[in-house]
Amino acid sequence: MKRFICSIIAAALTPLFAAAQINTYFPDTWKDKPQPETVGPQQAPYFITDYKIVRDFNTSARDKADAVSHYRSVYKKVHINTQAGADSLTQLVLTLETDEALRGFRIRVIAPDGSSANLTDQTRTLKLNDGRQAIVVNGFRTQAGFDLEYELSLKVQYNYAGSEITQSAIATAAADFMLVAPKDLRFRFSSVNGAPAVHDSISGNSRIHRLHSTQIPALLPNDLFYYLPQLQRVDFSMESAISGRDTTRLTWQRFAEENYIPFVAVSKAEFKQLEKELDRWPFLKQRRQESQLIYLIEQYIKSNYKLVSPAEFFEQPDLTTIIRRKQTDNVGMVRLMNAVYYMLGIPVNILFTSTRDTVPLNENLVNQAAAKNVLLYFPTQQQALAPTEMTTRYPCYPALWTSIPALRCRDTLIGTENKVLTSFITTPVPPYTLSSSTLEATLADVTNPVWQVTQSYGGYAATNIKSAFGKATTEELRSGIFNALLPFAPGMRKPVSVQAQNETFTPAPLDKPVVITSTLQTPSAVVQDGNTITIETGPLLTGKQDYQLEMPDNPYPVEIAFPYYQERRLHIDLPAGYTLANKADFTVDISRTEGAKPVMGLKMRSEQENNRLHIYTIEWYSQPVFTGAAKETFGQMLEQLKRSKQLRLVLKKQ
Repeated sequence: MKRFICSIIAAALTPLFAAAQINTYFPDTWKDKPQPETVGPQQAPYFITDYKIVRDFNTSARDKADAVSHYRSVYKKVHINTQAGADSLTQLVLTLETDEALRGFRIRVIAPDGSSANLTDQTRTLKLNDGRQAIVVNGFRTQAGFDLEYELSLKVQYNYAGSEITQSAIATAAADFMLVAPKDLRFRFSSVNGAPAVHDSISGNSRIHRLHSTQIPALLPNDLFYYLPQLQRVDFSMESAISGRDTTRLTWQRFAEENYIPFVAVSKAEFKQLEKELDRWPFLKQRRQESQLIYLIEQYIKSNYKLVSPAEFFEQPDLTTIIRRKQTDNVGMVRLMNAVYYMLGIPVNILFTSTRDTVPLNENLVNQAAAKNVLLYFPTQQQALAPTEMTTRYPCYPALWTSIPALRCRDTLIGTENKVLTSFITTPVPPYTLSSSTLEATLADVTNPVWQVTQSYGGYAATNIKSAFGKATTEELRSGIFNALLPFAPGMRKPVSVQAQNETFTPAPLDKPVVITSTLQTPSAVVQDGNTITIETGPLLTGKQDYQLEMPDNPYPVEIAFPYYQERRLHIDLPAGYTLANKADFTVDISRTEGAKPVMGLKMRSEQENNRLHIYTIEWYSQPVFTGAAKETFGQMLEQLKRSKQLRLVLKKQ
């Protein structure tokens, strides 16, 4: 059973003694004479009986002066059903976001007889390595029938948008969300994944927005989908603020003008310095295809310019300084790369996006903090690159940024004035044929099982491998990479020789694959028993991927990191008189096509030419998300891959 804790990296612990007050909004919470709950799924180790969240934008004058936008309060009561649940619940860790500061916290355990024990003395704050703060409650003990109850109150700076998730891996009996704001602030809301709608009311000088949900089922994490986006939640953002006769509207257009223009604005002095710099780049002397030139520019800049922390600059560096020092921060890297493409006449837009494992952007709700990832998008190619991600190359960028909503920004000349144009698009995904991997293995003598193996990797697979080899500064680290890539488990194979080609980022684009050639002795992979020879082929046909995965229940999708294509070819020289006895095991044809588009497929066949046996396998996924009938086909392929993982080739003498 998994522990009910978060894993963290510790720095220093400090005591915490403040108190929270969520019963200002919900009077029935934190009772003077508490009673443990008895309702809920009794078979579960524990369940949440009550969960309440409040966002209050009525802040004090002093907090407003410190840029505090609102207060966030959380109340949770967890009932322990079983002793196994009690044994696993010994530590609680609550991580604060970077824009959150602690106002108050209190926690207690409640026994079945109504007595309670305050855990304040066991509570500490912890500073994490990434600068965030965490609240840690250690070493408490509960029993079946006990409740754990806590309140948390926070100050939130500069933030008028966000999400509150009301579902988790633990079933919840009741959840409430409340957003309270003065009448001069107006908000928009979106209930997601089955969460009920938000209802509005007015009380005094405040608008109150409420959501109430009951009997929320547990949703367990699954390796085949990104967990957080599938949970029930409510998204919100401020729409407008009224000050006297003035109304300020929060829009994506305004966000674009504030964030896009600093990236693309270039002074005359910067322009002249960049012209001189480009004259020194040798690959620009030749005429090249646009896609190749995009790659070469990114490769050159990321190879010759160092990315450093903004803290190393006293002021924001301009392009002249960046070119002279050959180093910059994230903002400078975006400006430099964008300016180069612009000067060379390559159309380029800027995309702002989130990640696939977090809450996606919503064009109707302006959540500026979520639009933190920057892409350069090339409309003529319909592909993108990540200028600040030093271990990726065009057209591959972090897979977590692909196939999600993004704010697209570009400029146009209207009359004599430049205007910023905005729209929402889905971030592009490189074609599945780019992220190809192949394996060709030849066994010339079954009595001396030595495989000659050639493996190749392109696209995302190549990006990951090149990034790993780029960080491998010792032979031990390089050996670790080879161990991860070579077929067969280390105990089953003994490498005689291993070589790699094109294993680091070079001017060669990602469609030129990384190639690994090896000679592998596998004495235990071949077993002869009388007139029967059994050869272990599962590791060659499926690699080291773990296929022991559970398909998500409906309506949840199947999601993969990126679309890809795999091909495997085995060639085995047979002893005289031997043929393949289990040919049916190597005959597979599963595929799905929607319209004219091949969605996914898994095919395997065998051929025998004289005394040489060939096994051919192809596997492909042309998109990253599968639902409905495509999800069913994925399930069929997964079951076949589980069987293929265990496949042994059986030869018998006629």
